[in-house]
Amino acid sequence: MTVETAACLPEPAAIVRSFTTQLPGAPRALITARAWMRQMVTVLRWSGDVQTAVEVASRLVDNGVRHGIPSTRPSVERQLTLSVAIDEAGALLIDVTDLDPAFPCFEAAARGEKGRGLWEVASLGARVTWFLHHERTGKTVRATLAPSSQTPSPAISEPSSPTASQRAEEGPDSASGRQQ
Repeated sequence: MTVETAACLPEPAAIVRSFTTQLPGAPRALITARAWMRQMVTVLRWSGDVQTAVEVASRLVDNGVRHGIPSTRPSVERQLTLSVAIDEAGALLIDVTDLDPAFPCFEAAARGEKGRGLWEVASLGARVTWFLHHERTGKTVRATLAPSSQTPSPAISEPSSPTASQRAEEGPDSASGRQQ
């Protein structure tokens, strides 16, 4: 697993088709997100594994519910946005937008040092990035999955950290001998 800066990332392909839904900022969002993703990935006719896409979205939504909803927000305003798109290259882009613009420990979270969600997303084969929402009212965490014919190594990217490449290191230590 590697950490890359935005300068190392290839230019994104144009979006061909996309869908978006609003989810409650509560644990019940996971059930809705899984069913919605299964349906949308099928409608998009993505050539990759539907179950992997559903698992990736589920983990991103779970992270958004747990860490992306400020407790100061009234309950009626606590929501997430889940988007899925397919680009010209056939890659599936899964975005979860939450209400908190901060992401102070992205790299540590992506390496599994602060929770396991983003690390699990990358372990499922997704490239994980994040960026601020255009209105600066929150952030978007994006997972990009390659189509079935391509199997890139998982990568984690933090576009806003100029020193990310200096701190790049391999994923969690595999010397423990445990297999999953």
